[in-house]
Amino acid sequence: MKWITISVTVSVLCGGLRPSPARAQFLRCEVTNEPSQVLLSDDDVVNFLQALDALESASDSASVLQRMYVDRASPGLSEYLRSHEFEAEDFVEAIRNEEGKYQGLRDLPSQLASQDGATRSALASLRVQIPDVQFVPVYFFVGIGDAGLNAEPSEYGLLLAITETTSDFSVVKLAIVHETVHVQQALAIGIEEYMQVFGPKMSLLALAIREGTAEFFTFLSTGEYGKKRAYEYVLENEATLWQRFEHDMLERLPGEWMFATPSDPEQPVDLGYIMGARIVEAFYSSGDDKAQAVREILAITDYELFLEQSGYAEQFTPP
Repeated sequence: MKWITISVTVSVLCGGLRPSPARAQFLRCEVTNEPSQVLLSDDDVVNFLQALDALESASDSASVLQRMYVDRASPGLSEYLRSHEFEAEDFVEAIRNEEGKYQGLRDLPSQLASQDGATRSALASLRVQIPDVQFVPVYFFVGIGDAGLNAEPSEYGLLLAITETTSDFSVVKLAIVHETVHVQQALAIGIEEYMQVFGPKMSLLALAIREGTAEFFTFLSTGEYGKKRAYEYVLENEATLWQRFEHDMLERLPGEWMFATPSDPEQPVDLGYIMGARIVEAFYSSGDDKAQAVREILAITDYELFLEQSGYAEQFTPP
């Protein structure tokens, strides 16, 4: 079974592109420019598996999970629990409902360890694209939900909540690179401006370019898109999809383009990510100064102007 990677942005982010003192107030974690120094912590996973063993002989499951998992939480898990309002009792219910899925996480520490080199290599490649990139700690832990892997940035680092194992652990590096790019975006423009895309500036176009930027830099760094099926589908149907996207792009909500299961079973989820990535790619490819292009892409605040400057739509305009 393959993981579905969902990007969720919380209200305050950590890290940034040469953060100014005003922006540094949001930092609650150490940052580094060295991929080899990035904290990739699976302590919470180990704690959860120990708690899972203890549950077999425990009469009070909530007490065990509280003492052995929740009370020992890393800064990343603590933030996840706080932001999602999860408590020990919620884990008890999740395990009760899907015990087989949680028991299937037994090999997770070794599986994550096997991806350490690939993850750091991907981060090193991202640093080639964004030389001033600031990496934040990465916390792996067992979460609640059906996503398989839910990745999100926070002021404490990147939070990777895992609820199900997979045969393809390459999604780990892709999720980490994707969320690291979001961190750079937030501090490039400031957290207040970054959050405008979820407020007054929300639109399909804004969300697509925001997520498409992270997807594009993930591709530049790894040669892969996190949204592989969506990428292939867009390439096969791009002209038709652009007509639909252009019609919908100024709608406030993304509809079936992002964050939802499409009504058409043949259509992959999150096509908006790739439509945004294609717009970003057009902008990046249009100029010779790639370093300047990267700075401008990370600092996007006017999404309609960026689309115009990218020249993306011109390829679909009849001569």
